[in-house]
Amino acid sequence: MDPSSPRVVGAVLAVWVALSASLIIFNAELLNSFRHPVLLTCWHQFVSVVLILCVRAAFPSLVSTGDPERGIAPLTLWSAVGMGLPVAVCQSIGLVSGNTAIMYLSVAFCQMIKAFTPACVYASGCAFGTQQWSVPIAKCLFIITFGLMVTSLGELNFNLFGFVMQVIALVSEGLRITFLELRLKAQGHKLNALSSVMVFAPMVCVMLFLSALVFDQSAFDVEQIAEIGVGIFGANAVVAFLLNVAIYLAIQCASGLVFTLAGILKDFLIVAGSCALQGTQISTTQLVGYTMALAGLQAYGVVSRSPSDFEDGVVMAMLRKALDGEKEASEPLSQISTEPGEPNSFEDDEESSHGQAKSGAAWLGNWSEDTRAVEVVG
Repeated sequence: MDPSSPRVVGAVLAVWVALSASLIIFNAELLNSFRHPVLLTCWHQFVSVVLILCVRAAFPSLVSTGDPERGIAPLTLWSAVGMGLPVAVCQSIGLVSGNTAIMYLSVAFCQMIKAFTPACVYASGCAFGTQQWSVPIAKCLFIITFGLMVTSLGELNFNLFGFVMQVIALVSEGLRITFLELRLKAQGHKLNALSSVMVFAPMVCVMLFLSALVFDQSAFDVEQIAEIGVGIFGANAVVAFLLNVAIYLAIQCASGLVFTLAGILKDFLIVAGSCALQGTQISTTQLVGYTMALAGLQAYGVVSRSPSDFEDGVVMAMLRKALDGEKEASEPLSQISTEPGEPNSFEDDEESSHGQAKSGAAWLGNWSEDTRAVEVVG
C-alpha cells in the first residue's frame, strides 16, 4: 500500500492525534493520584529506552544518526553524551515542569499556553544566533502573546505556580531546540522521532532517577504504586512511546501542510477532551484570547517562511497572497533536515513535537513530542 495515499495518511494522523490527546489526559489523571512528576517522567524514559533498543535490534536503519552519503559516522555513546547533554538537560526540565503544571492547571489551559512555544523558540534562537531578528515575525509573536494574556485573564481556576511551571516548560523547549540546532544538527547528524528517543532518553532517565532519589524519595513508595496498579503505569509509558512511533510515521507520510492542520485539530481535541472528561470550564474571555493566539500562530507559520515578503505589513501581505491564490508547498516531512540553514519539518514537538528551527518554525517540526514538554510526553 502506498504510504502517501489519503487513506494511509489519514489513518496515521488519526492515530497520532488520538495518542497525543489520550496521553496528556492520561498523564493528568495519573498525576492526580501519583503526585510525583519526576519519577513518572523517569519511568516513561526508562520504558522508552527498553522499547527503542528492541526497535534498534529489529530495524537499525530507523534509528540511525549518521549519514553515509556525506561521510558522517553515527553517534557513539560518548559523542552523544558530549554533544547531547545540554539538550537532555533542557528536555528533563521541560518534561518535569510540563507534567507538574497539569497537576495545578487544567489540561485545556495548559494546551492554550503552549501556543507561546514559537515565541520561546524564536527568542532563544535570536539569543544564540540560530535565528535572525525580524520585525514581521515579532509582530506575529506579539499577537500570540497578547492573545495568551487575555486567555490567562479569563482562566477561572488560575494557579500561579502551575502557570510558572508551564512557562518554564516552554522556555526549556525553546532552549532545547536551539541547543539541538547548535550541538547536533549543525554537525550533520540526522534525528527523527525514534533516533531522538535512543539518543536522549537514556540521559534523561538517569538524570531524573538521580533527582528523584535526592529530592523525592517518597515517590518510591511501593504500596502507593501497587495501589494505583503496575498495569496503569505500564500502559501510560507504552502510550508515550507509541506516540513517538506515530509521530515518526506521520512525518514519513504527511506533507508539511497536512501535518500542521492535523496538529491544530489535535490541540482542539485536547481542549475539548479536557472539558468533556475533566469537567473543565472555559470562559468566553479565554475563547476570545485563544482565538487571537491561534490566529497569530498561523500567521507566524506563514511569515516565518519568508519574513522579507512581509516587511511592508503582515496583514496586507497576507491578503495579497490570498488574493493571488498562492498555495503552500506540500513537501514531505520524511526526514528532518540537518543541514545548517536548511529548514526542518515538524511538537510536539510533543507533542512535539509535537517545526523548522532555521526557518523560524521549529515548533512545528518537533519530531519527538517526548522532547516537547509542550505535549507533556514523559
